[in-house]
Amino acid sequence: MRRPGLRATMLVPILLSLIVGSVALGLYVYRAVERDQTSTVDGEVSRALVASLGRLANPVRVRGDDQKQDAETDSPLRYVISAEGVVIERPSENDLISDAVLADLVANGGVVTIDGAQRYRAGAKVAPSGVAVVAGVSLRTVDESLTSLRRNLLLGGAVLVAVQALIVAVVARQVADPVVRLSGLAHRIASGDFDADVGPAAGPRETATLTADLRSMLSRLLDAITERELAAADAEKARADMERFMADASHELRTPLTAIRGYSDLYLAGMLDDAGLDRAMSRIGDESVRLSALVRDMLQLLQPADPRVIERVDLAAMASAVVHDLRAAHPTHSIHHDLTSSDGCAVRGDAPRLHQAMLNLAANACQHTPAGTDVVVAVSTQDGSAVVSVLDHGPGIDPDLAERIFHPFTRGETSRSRTAHDGAGLGLALAERIVHQHEGSIVVGETRGGGATFTVRLPLDETLDPNL
Repeated sequence: MRRPGLRATMLVPILLSLIVGSVALGLYVYRAVERDQTSTVDGEVSRALVASLGRLANPVRVRGDDQKQDAETDSPLRYVISAEGVVIERPSENDLISDAVLADLVANGGVVTIDGAQRYRAGAKVAPSGVAVVAGVSLRTVDESLTSLRRNLLLGGAVLVAVQALIVAVVARQVADPVVRLSGLAHRIASGDFDADVGPAAGPRETATLTADLRSMLSRLLDAITERELAAADAEKARADMERFMADASHELRTPLTAIRGYSDLYLAGMLDDAGLDRAMSRIGDESVRLSALVRDMLQLLQPADPRVIERVDLAAMASAVVHDLRAAHPTHSIHHDLTSSDGCAVRGDAPRLHQAMLNLAANACQHTPAGTDVVVAVSTQDGSAVVSVLDHGPGIDPDLAERIFHPFTRGETSRSRTAHDGAGLGLALAERIVHQHEGSIVVGETRGGGATFTVRLPLDETLDPNL
């Protein structure tokens, strides 16, 4: 049983991975935008340098007005430096760029960022005459844009992580919970808790199919246990067989379930990338298919396979043959048949097996009655069923014994038998099994005037062509 809040603990690594991924993505986007903005400003600096060199070549405009406008707006700053290194033109009286920085720009070239009360990107070009021009573009707009971008990335990242956490929680519940629940259920069943509630078939298709198969398997197991508990004579053997079956079943079930749970734990721990997740889900599907096939195979083991050759069986002719066989085997008994109401009494079935069932019933009557006892095999039709009755006029059956007469290894009292040779007590059990395999029923009762009567009812098939 999982501890309360365990799913939340499992989600911590996944949430940390999502946060780290979101931060990395945000940093990448921020740096990319910053580079793009800086590249744009550098282009403006280059254009300003070209324009300034053009003005040096054609000094018609009134520079005082231009410089005043440059100082009051975000237009490019312009400095003109003589060949001797003296600054001959400035944007205003305020030194936005110091003489030392100007000299370094003229000496080294390139475009650099100048920090101060206001940040600038500045570059320098030297005219053929030796006069140098320095141009600078304010980064105020860029800084405001990047500040807004940082704020939006933080807000968007928080929303993204929250949405991802919700999605992961839902997916984890849909994928992992059914698998963990089925794994725990299989262990409970393996431990002998056959009252475990399988629950509804939920989750992905594989786990839903597995749930249905486990429910079917558990239902069959419960039916098998109930059926075996009704047989008092072999109750201990039935329990031992079922325990061995459950041990084998739990061993076979545990292996694929452990694999499924392992992949689900990897998923919940956030240790799977996209390719790993696809591979894990594929393996879960493969193990679920294997587990479903295994469950179906085990269910088939609970159903006794009894392939039979189905053919038309004339019960009247069969009863006549059984009587002739018993007369040879039990000459001291008075054995005959009653076929007065047997017209059209035919069924579909396995003739040798039905002959065995009828012979077992009649032989049982001969074995457990004194010499000279009358034994009658009667065949008739009644209410759409074929009825075979084997009756004797012996000492009858004790009422306590009649309740378990068809159980394996059940034998009558010695007072009912004329000899000590009673057999192993399997004849009636085999007869009952054969009758049930032919969708029939068999009961035992008292014969009028004393004795025992075994009555078999089988479905009468009137649609058969009698020439088949």
